[in-house]
Amino acid sequence: MLSGQADENAAAQGAVGEARIQSIARAKALLDVMADGGWVSLRDLAVRTGLAKTTAFNLVKALVDTGLAERNVQAGAYRLSLQHLIYGRAVERRLDVSAVARPHLIAVCTSTRETVNLALPGPADAVIVDSLEGSHTLRVSSYSGTRAPYHSTACGRALLAWQTESFRKFIYGRSALTPSTRHTITDPEKLEEVLERCRRDGWTVEMEENELGSACIAAPIFGASGEAVAAVSIAGPAARFDPATITHYGEVLLTHLPRVTADLIGQTET
Repeated sequence: MLSGQADENAAAQGAVGEARIQSIARAKALLDVMADGGWVSLRDLAVRTGLAKTTAFNLVKALVDTGLAERNVQAGAYRLSLQHLIYGRAVERRLDVSAVARPHLIAVCTSTRETVNLALPGPADAVIVDSLEGSHTLRVSSYSGTRAPYHSTACGRALLAWQTESFRKFIYGRSALTPSTRHTITDPEKLEEVLERCRRDGWTVEMEENELGSACIAAPIFGASGEAVAAVSIAGPAARFDPATITHYGEVLLTHLPRVTADLIGQTET
């Protein structure tokens, strides 16, 4: 095959892949709105997702046709179907990483006295699934179920650094790297530099990029096949995160998290 033709084919395949990701992201946005509970009108779905009404209708119709949503014909409204209970239970069975990691989270929390979080990768954001509050009088609080944007949180970056280039580009384009504070990195090239340092050092840090006054350092947990299956972050007031402390916390994570990986691999082998 001629090189020019090969380049054209690769570009066409890339465009198709991006279109598929965009469709999935839009469908997920509709599901996220319906996840708030109750029936939601088509107009509200369109407004809250920023989609054109025709686009929202076509996508939610597909969700209904595939059993992922229900339609109230008389009210012209939609809600999640019970199919999601099945998916939720399947995910709960898979969350052994939380149980395996918890003793190590406790150890990190005890040694640093800061809040420690466990995050899992999601299709558009990382999700905090476990959190231990620090023992300092002044501390940062996190809650299970909280979304952690990939670009502006340390745990999100620790996961994003090990994702494919196509997925990272999808994240950059999906949210346009929306700033959470005036310190948030919104330039994809600068963020790529941060992710490269994470891959090099094994951990990453964000200072007041997701919330003013707070800082966070995180590192990934790897699965048996080498993929980043979770991330652990240490969070606290930015005033306590001087360079020496950041380096120390990075070393703490790099001491404990390989043990989580070893325990996960051991679990899969038994």
